Amino acid sequence: MIRFFFVEVFFVAIIGLVSSFAVAEEASQAAPYIALERAYADLLDPMVTEQLIPGYYLAVHKGGEQVVDLSRGYADEASETRPNQDTLYFIASMTKPIVSLAALRLVEQGLLRLDDPVKQFIPGFGNLMVVPGGDYDNPAEELQRDVTIRDLLTHTSGLTYSQDITGREEIAKVYAELGIFAIDGLAKSELGALSQHIEQLEQLPLVFQPGEAFVYSVGIDVIGRVLEIVSKQSLDALISELVLDPLGMTDTYFKIPSGKADRLAALYAPRVATYPIPGVYRRYQPYQSLPAGQKNFGMSDLGYLSGGAGLISTARDYAKFLSVLTNGFLVGGEPLLSSDLGNQMFQNQLPVALGDRGLTYNFGASAQATGFSYGLGIKLVKGGSLEREEDHDYYFWAGAANTGFWIDKKSGTIGIFMTQHLPTQYDRIAEMVELGR
Repeated sequence: MIRFFFVEVFFVAIIGLVSSFAVAEEASQAAPYIALERAYADLLDPMVTEQLIPGYYLAVHKGGEQVVDLSRGYADEASETRPNQDTLYFIASMTKPIVSLAALRLVEQGLLRLDDPVKQFIPGFGNLMVVPGGDYDNPAEELQRDVTIRDLLTHTSGLTYSQDITGREEIAKVYAELGIFAIDGLAKSELGALSQHIEQLEQLPLVFQPGEAFVYSVGIDVIGRVLEIVSKQSLDALISELVLDPLGMTDTYFKIPSGKADRLAALYAPRVATYPIPGVYRRYQPYQSLPAGQKNFGMSDLGYLSGGAGLISTARDYAKFLSVLTNGFLVGGEPLLSSDLGNQMFQNQLPVALGDRGLTYNFGASAQATGFSYGLGIKLVKGGSLEREEDHDYYFWAGAANTGFWIDKKSGTIGIFMTQHLPTQYDRIAEMVELGR
C-alpha cells in the first residue's frame, strides 16, 4: 500500500538510465538497448547477490516494443521458480490506478461525478468529524465541507492508513486495532466484507479538513465501495467489465484461479537477525503473517476486495494497462475514455496552495528531493509547473511489496519492476541505487 523511499529512489535511478542511453540508441540501431540492459543488471543484481531480495523481473517497453527483458534469482525459492513476464505478483498500490480508471469510466457514463459528495453514496460520511493534526488532545471539529470523490482519488480527504506514516500515532493505532484495510487483512480479514470496513471507517475522525493537505490513505478503498454501490456489482466484477476485459488483461485478479497458483511469486520479509557479513543487512525469509499454506495474497477468498491494494498481476498484463495510458486511452482504435477525463489522470489535482511541498506532508525527504504532484491515481514527477501536464517529466506509482511502474509519455516508454518483499524500507539499497544514477 505504501510507497517508501527505496521505491522512489529506485525509479528515479532507472528513469535516469533511460535518458543516459538515448544517445546510444541513435548510435547503434542494431542493438540499441544492450548497454541499457547491462546497466540495469549492474544496478539491480547486487540486490539479489547480497540476498536483500530473492529475485526480480524488469521490463521496459518503447513504442509498443519490449526492449528490456531482465530477470534474476527466484520468484519462489522453495520451488526454484524463476521470475518472468508471466509470473504473478501481488502489486499492492499498483491497484490504485486501475480502480481510478474504472471510476473515471463511471463518471463518463454519468453514474457519478468527481465532485459528488461521498455521503451521497455512503451516508455515514456526512457525519464525519475532524481531529486537527490527528491529535486527540485537540477538540473535534465539524466538517467545513463534504468529502468528495475527487478527495478520495487524490488522498486529500483527511483519511489516513493504519501504518504510522503520518506521525499521527493515536489515530493510526485505532485503524490498526480495528483491522481496517490492513495488508494482512487481504488474506485474513477480521471484519469481512468491504462494506463492513467502510462502516468502521465512518466512526473514525479525519486528520485534517477535506482538501487541506495530502496524506496517503484508504481513500481508493472507499472509492471501491462507491463503485459497487453505483454499479450494483461487486468490485471484482466491475473492474473486469470496465478495465480488464476491454484491455485484454487475462492475468489480473483479486483471487487467482487455483490452476495458476504455481505462477504466483512467494512473498518475503527480512529475517529478524542480521546476516553475518559486514555491510549486508538482512537476508529474506518467507513472509510470516499469511495463513498456513499460503505463499502470498490472493490465494483464498479475500476478506474484502481492496480497491487500494488487492490485485495480483503480471508484468505482461500490467504493460497492457500502461500502454493504454500512453496512447490516449485507445483500445483497438476506439477510445476507452474521453481525452478530457483521461487527461485529468495526468494533471495535478492537489490544492495549488500546497505548492511544491504538496506530497511532503507524509512522504518526507524523498518528496523534497524530487518534487512531484499527484493526479488521479498516479504520481506526477515534474519538470516545471504543477498545473501544466506538458511540464511533467514522467508518471509513476508503486506497491508495498517493491513493485512499481513508470510512464514517459513523450518518448512512449513504460517500465515495470516486480519483486516480492515487505516492507520496502531498504536504506542501504536506496543509497546504492542513488549511486547508480
